[in-house]
Amino acid sequence: MSELYRTFVSGFCSHDNIKVPGSGRGPLAGTSFAVKDIIDVAGQTTGAGNPDWYRTHEPAERHATAVARLLDAGADLVGKTITEEFAYGLIGENFHYGTPVNPRVPGGVPGGSSSGSASVVAAGEADFALGTDTGGSVRVPASFCGLYGIRPSHGRVPLDGILPLAPSLDTCGWFARNPELFRTIGHVLLGVQPSGAPTRVLLAEDAFELADAEVRDALAPAIAAVTAQIGTPQVVRPGEMVGLAGYGEWQTAMQVTRGSEAAASHLAWMQVTDPEMGPGFRGRFEAGAKYTRAEISEAITRRAMIEGYLSGLLGEDAIMLVPGAPRAAPQRGAEEAVYDDLRDRNEFYNCAAPLARLPQVSLPLGETASGPVGLGLVAGHGNDEMLLDLAVTLAN
Repeated sequence: MSELYRTFVSGFCSHDNIKVPGSGRGPLAGTSFAVKDIIDVAGQTTGAGNPDWYRTHEPAERHATAVARLLDAGADLVGKTITEEFAYGLIGENFHYGTPVNPRVPGGVPGGSSSGSASVVAAGEADFALGTDTGGSVRVPASFCGLYGIRPSHGRVPLDGILPLAPSLDTCGWFARNPELFRTIGHVLLGVQPSGAPTRVLLAEDAFELADAEVRDALAPAIAAVTAQIGTPQVVRPGEMVGLAGYGEWQTAMQVTRGSEAAASHLAWMQVTDPEMGPGFRGRFEAGAKYTRAEISEAITRRAMIEGYLSGLLGEDAIMLVPGAPRAAPQRGAEEAVYDDLRDRNEFYNCAAPLARLPQVSLPLGETASGPVGLGLVAGHGNDEMLLDLAVTLAN
């Protein structure tokens, strides 16, 4: 294992020194931002967290649409940020470039795969940053680092110029320390569309049962604040929906979908190039290629059931409360069993938004003895503005 793999570093990439001034006018004028190193910046090579990918690819010809929109709105780009390789991870470590610091938890991991983006925002080195979220890679780092973070509705933020992992699950989200700025970024990236306030609150009881007790205790005041704002929550247990035998089947649908799409995206390049990769990373792509047509077909069926169920449950007027992550940030260098436990518990319930293409925010409203924890809010597809407005309301 590389010494860098065990060392905390700045969240910024070491192979680039990017400074791109924005237009100087617009709603984001005077702010600075960074982007995860799977997002194209014109004239710079997108590194994907892997030196061999960086070495074998040419600089991008144009900005990703998301980057262009932010620059046009006045924000200044101040750097690219470390990602776990090919955005396939949840812990935040990178074998080649190191583990970005979590400024809120001494010795704690920042969460991945958008680890560098969360790190530089939490450290105050950028006002906000772009990340991507396939299975939790914005929501979990936001929770670990005490930030506002969003996984938008699938399709709301254009993904051109962003390296795919699992295209039917991938989204481009963002981190911020300030709720008003968090919402303004959404107005720029999403385009503003009318959104009503929620009139119903659902509490995913079985998701909270998967979280540590200290997480449940820390988020109780935040849940009370939501209750005071909207009304008494209706307790629901999504994992017990008719037709599927618990969250384990949700997780299987997620694993098969993500794994098979990830293999289709990158395994051929790995087989030709034989890149050096961190422990376990190539194996994830190889495992994804082994799913059978029958397994993929079954995952598609399960996903359709989950999407239909959640669409009916949420409608256009409800939000569902879940933990932003099932625990506070673990310490770097923890036993792999600790990380595996985090991955499993997170995936059981935080696969809901990806599978159903829904927006979800993590709001920094809880604090444990081990570090910050976020409250997760899920809404119906396209109701991103509802969540952004509520983030501002709950902060005031």
